[in-house]
Amino acid sequence: MTLTIWLHEARRAGPAALLAPPAALLFAAAIAVFIRATNGSRAQAQTLLLAGLEAITPLAVAMVALTIVTRESCRELHLSLPTPHLATIGRRLGVLGAVAAVLCLAYAAVVALAGYRTGSSGVAALLVWAAPTLWLAGFAALVAAATRSTVLASSAVALVWLAEQVWASAFVGSPLLRPLFLFFTSRVGDGPGWAANRVGLLAGGLLFLAVTAAVLSKPERLLSEEDA
Repeated sequence: MTLTIWLHEARRAGPAALLAPPAALLFAAAIAVFIRATNGSRAQAQTLLLAGLEAITPLAVAMVALTIVTRESCRELHLSLPTPHLATIGRRLGVLGAVAAVLCLAYAAVVALAGYRTGSSGVAALLVWAAPTLWLAGFAALVAAATRSTVLASSAVALVWLAEQVWASAFVGSPLLRPLFLFFTSRVGDGPGWAANRVGLLAGGLLFLAVTAAVLSKPERLLSEEDA
């Protein structure tokens, strides 16, 4: 029964939940291969491979996460079902997270076998992609739950992502903004300050998800004025 439920939620999460993470990673890998094929430097290729994990995949996951939260139809039906709406959304986000995690692990392993480095080694290597993905996806889910607008939520996510890319030096140089910087590994490295940055992102992501759960647990959030 449990497997059946999860398979159902995987289908309901939509094709994007299964396709966006691999597409993001393949995009980064393809650019890296192109760079090497056109006599680009190994360092450039390594930067692109790392960006696939730390920058491109988190953005793809966040965009899918916000659509999972906002696109649910038949809201009135959810109020009459024994399974809370929050649990349904949580399972679908869980499917997305599991797909992204498995693919990122496989991608990192292949990159390592190819002789490229993607940040820290060992268990800490998981934080290269897990921390920014959790933070950005949590932020996306929260904005989506609060606004119930795919356009507003996707715009907010894109704005934050672009702002951190453009003003990277400001985020790195500010003690207040540094824990929120998504691209610390690719822009600074995994030296001093990296662990604190990853912890800050994980804590922020968990906080975003907790607030999202609180918002989604309110039945009135399922109904618009027209539905009511």
